[in-house]
Amino acid sequence: MKTMFYAIALLSGAACSQQQAPEPDLVMRTIEAVVKLPADAKPLDKYSRNYALRPDGKIVGIYVIPRLTEGQGGKDDCEVILKDLGSRPCTEAEKKKIADEEKAIAELFGQANQSRWFEDYRDLPMLLDGGCDQIEIVFDPNSRAIQSAQCNGNA
Repeated sequence: MKTMFYAIALLSGAACSQQQAPEPDLVMRTIEAVVKLPADAKPLDKYSRNYALRPDGKIVGIYVIPRLTEGQGGKDDCEVILKDLGSRPCTEAEKKKIADEEKAIAELFGQANQSRWFEDYRDLPMLLDGGCDQIEIVFDPNSRAIQSAQCNGNA
């Protein structure tokens, strides 16, 4: 309990400005200690937890279920659809490009039970829908309160 009080006390100081976030590790631990996930959410440790400071001074957290595309198989079954709606097997170069893209996506979404700080909130991973596979947290360091914790919409 003392640690939590200390963490919140640090967050309430003038350390938070629009240019620089307060101690990122401390902020992330503080938020994760008090956040209440929506009812339909998975357990906290299933999410990659990603944070950044917004221009308004609030901290946004984007929790996402990592996209595990690498090693899912199917690379040998890769096919390219042709204009005549036929298909052909992917070339080795096409398979490599797909593998590289899958690796980049996996890196963007992070790993389960990992907390990361981003210097720019625009770099946070985002899903277009996904329901509770993505949760947005808004934390106000001035009031030391989580203002919202909402699942993303569904398409």
